[in-house]
Amino acid sequence: MAGYSDRVRRGSRARAAEEPGVKVDARSERWREHRKKVRSEIVDAAFRAIDRLGPEVSLREIAEEAGTAKPKIYRHFTDKSDLFQAIGQRMRDMLWAAIFPSINISTDAARTVVFRAVEQYVRLVDEHPNVVRFLMQGRFAEQSESAMRALNEGRDITLGIAEMFNNELSDMELDNAAFELAGFATFGAAASATDWWLGAEQDSPRRLPSEKFVDYLTTIMVGSINGTCEVLGIKIDPDVPLHEGVKRREQVA
Repeated sequence: MAGYSDRVRRGSRARAAEEPGVKVDARSERWREHRKKVRSEIVDAAFRAIDRLGPEVSLREIAEEAGTAKPKIYRHFTDKSDLFQAIGQRMRDMLWAAIFPSINISTDAARTVVFRAVEQYVRLVDEHPNVVRFLMQGRFAEQSESAMRALNEGRDITLGIAEMFNNELSDMELDNAAFELAGFATFGAAASATDWWLGAEQDSPRRLPSEKFVDYLTTIMVGSINGTCEVLGIKIDPDVPLHEGVKRREQVA
């Protein structure tokens, strides 16, 4: 899910390329693409280093994994927080790429949408537990702010799904703030549950089998949806598609 500023920059470059008399500096464009490629490779290396060495990995160890020196990292990232935020954005993008093809908000039941999203989320957490710990625990002093930014990147996923629900029910003219509140509350519950499930240490055993954790987390999130519906004055049948299963409470009574 690209950010608004990214879309604006891409649109500006595209317009510049199309408008007569506007020249794009080829060398600058090549340098920009090179920097983008190197940044991506460093984030890849950071993922590998954190996966292997744990959430207390040092910048030197990340540089060694990338086959470069620490000063070179600072040529492509303004500071440690910039790198940590890029790691959070990568995790968000990986999660969104996994979730989006697996759901159809128009035809899937609400419970199915939540289950598939949670299933992909738990799979990714299980594949990269140390990266998740790294992002959630913020053990470096420089990470305190970037850890919050990383959590905000993850929150974008739940807010995106909440927006999908809201758009699907747009003809009911529901309160968008209630959906945002549900998104924040649901994400907070999922983050706390994930921290509990993984345990604090690298060798901590999972507190539940992943399949059971998916089932429990799905139930908690469906409960959050039901609570939001209560606030909005609607009733939802979570086992049928949204456009069939949502009714105002006065219609149900």
